Amino acid sequence: MLETKLRLQVIGIYLVARKWQWLIAAMVIIGASVGAWGSLEASTPSAASSGGSQVPIWRLLAVGSAVLPTLTLASPLQALEAAAGTPFYRIRNYVLGGAFAISSACMLAGAIIELGMGVGPLVARALVAWFGLALLSGRVLGWSYSWILPSAIMCVLLYWGHDRRGQDYRWWEFSAHPVSHLPSLIIAAILFVGGLVAYMLSPWRTYSAFRLKGGVGDSVT
Repeated sequence: MLETKLRLQVIGIYLVARKWQWLIAAMVIIGASVGAWGSLEASTPSAASSGGSQVPIWRLLAVGSAVLPTLTLASPLQALEAAAGTPFYRIRNYVLGGAFAISSACMLAGAIIELGMGVGPLVARALVAWFGLALLSGRVLGWSYSWILPSAIMCVLLYWGHDRRGQDYRWWEFSAHPVSHLPSLIIAAILFVGGLVAYMLSPWRTYSAFRLKGGVGDSVT
């Protein structure tokens, strides 16, 4: 009982340092916005001959929904937390997974309410892909900047994702093709797994791996 209470206190301190109320509020707002206006379309520039394209609002908001959980990894105490032990990283994993589950549930609920059950797999595919990209961005640029790579990729998809006539999507436009489109599923899976691998390859683990490899090499020579 005492250990559970102490663990909950540590999780509470972890969440306070990350302003979790604002993150939850943003997740709910995105879900509510999709539930109210997800089927509406926004005009965006495009490289197609038409000069523009119509994009459903839910596709744009899916990026924000997937990025928000990765912001739980950003903290003003990040320099101190980098020296923490295994229990801290276990808590960080729990919070990240829980935040992704909550954000995804809000997004999926709003999309299903507005667009029907058929859109669920499309939203789920988009969420895991954007989440993986956010983890990659956070690992490379810092967790406070995990939104940069997903936002940049979304701009690329919106501008160059159509063919020249603007009547169809290119094969690598993973956020727009139907569920049966195998390349989009493969791309989403690769992005998700790549993001998880990047997240797990912390500087400490990378250093330890190279140190172990160097130690083995030294012992051989």
